[in-house]
Parts: sequence; structure tokens; C-alpha cells
Amino acid sequence: MNLRQIENILTIAEEKNITKAAEKLYISQPALNQQLLNLEKELGTPLFQRKRREWEVTEAGEIYLEAGRRILNIKKDAYARIADAANTKREELNIGVTPGMGDQILNWIFRRFYRSYPDVQMHIVQGDTVSLRKSVIQGNLDIGIGTVSSCNDTDRVGYRELKSIETLVIVSEKNPLVKKAYQEADGSWCVDIRGFQEEPFALGAHTGTNGEIQQKIFEKAGFSPRIYQEGGGRRLRISMVELDLCCSFLEEHYINELPPTVRCFKLSSHPKITWVAIYRKNSHLSKAARFVMELAEQYWKER
Repeated sequence: MNLRQIENILTIAEEKNITKAAEKLYISQPALNQQLLNLEKELGTPLFQRKRREWEVTEAGEIYLEAGRRILNIKKDAYARIADAANTKREELNIGVTPGMGDQILNWIFRRFYRSYPDVQMHIVQGDTVSLRKSVIQGNLDIGIGTVSSCNDTDRVGYRELKSIETLVIVSEKNPLVKKAYQEADGSWCVDIRGFQEEPFALGAHTGTNGEIQQKIFEKAGFSPRIYQEGGGRRLRISMVELDLCCSFLEEHYINELPPTVRCFKLSSHPKITWVAIYRKNSHLSKAARFVMELAEQYWKER
């Protein structure tokens, strides 16, 4: 096993297509295919089932990929330790973020990170938190920055909590339910979602952290929502609420985007999402990687 070969085979598995893998690796498809054929000849067994649309990894392929990831992770850990010991401040970091708010966080981090680490190359990957977590476990990412409703699977990954944020319900100021809001001890205005059983809702995607939060809200309230629209973006949902077509949910840090005719209220159950930095346990995080997490935490403190 040589490291370049391992990386190439892992890319084929990730892309599930040798042509796409070759494009990503900036090498010719025939050269990559010959490399794979030579390896399979050496091993005496195929690593992939060739199919027209997607290649599937064989049992032997899974064994190779698992061993390959371990080898690359050992290399990554060793290089990170050497960079810290020599204080070279020269390394590569692979950072994953969720789209939208994750972009804003990274833009804020970049301006500060490169003042201290101008020679570090940072590679950015976007995806939902589930895919980021998987990539961290596999060693493809050093850090993933995303949202969770709870921190689980702490045997394989660690979570550094950055900020917990409440999920609010938003309604048009014309909606009669506005009058049912009550004030809590801290002065914030709150509603009981059980009073919204007859209201139509515009909901975000049912997958991911926000989908989990939405499901828990309605499960705890004991009713299934009347869905007016599902899967649209945040701004679309806000505009629907502004037209008094439905109600929706919004994370607290987006309330500055609301027009004056849309009201927002906390929920009596106080559901929260938590922004976290995800890292692989039992691996060495370099000083530069730890600095990225410190900056992400500082970002939320200053908001």
C-alpha cells in the first residue's frame, strides 16, 4: 500500500464512479483504471463491482478502505504532531461546514485565522451535519462545524459546544394567536404550540437537525401539523408568514431578517439547536485546528 494509491482508491469509493474520481484527482481515467486493475491483480480479488451508474464496494474493498483510512489517519496525526513540535505553522486543514450560517462563521474565522497561520492551507467542504460527522470519523475532515439537537456517538467523535440557540415560532401580526402570547419572568414573550393545532405550517426539510427539532416540537405537543409547505428555504418561509398564509419556525439568530409585520415568540418547551465543532477522538488536533475551534467559539460569544 502506498499513500497515493490509498487516496486514489478512497476517492473512487467516495465518488462511486471512476470517471468522476479521475476528474477530482486531476488524472486521466485510463491511468486511474490501470492503477486499480494492477492493485486488484496483486490482491487477487476485485475491490469494486462495476455498474453502469454507481460502483459498489466489495467485501474485500471494504477491508482495504478501512485499513487505508487507518493508515492515512496515522499519517495525518504524525504530521500534525511534527508541525506542532517544530512550530512550522505549515500544514493542511480540512474543515467542513453546513451551508448558510456556516459560510458566515468561516468568513469571520478566515480574517482572524490567517493573521496567525498565513502558511496553513485550509480546504473547505460543505454538507449537512450527518455527512460532516461521518467524514470526521473517516478522517477526511479535521473539524466539522454544524448543528445538533443532542450530542450522541461520543465514543468516536468529540463535540465542542459553541452556542445553544432557541427555535422560535413566527406568525403574521394579523394572526389572532398573537394575543395569546404571555410574558415570562425574563421578559421574553412566549406561546404554547398546542394552541397552533389548526394553523398551517411552512416547514424546513424534514431531515437534519432542524427536521429533528420540528419533529420533537410536535411530538411533545401531541399533534401532527397541518403542512402548508415543506422543504423551502428560510426566506421563502418568512415571506409566506408575512403574507399570513401559515406559521413557521426560525432559529433565534435570524430574527434580524424578519419584516416588521412578522412576530416571533419563544415556545413554552424551549427547543434548542446547538452549534458544535466536531472532531475525531483519539487523534491529535494540531494547534492550528484547535485555533479554528477557539475562533468558532469566539464568533458566537461576540454575536
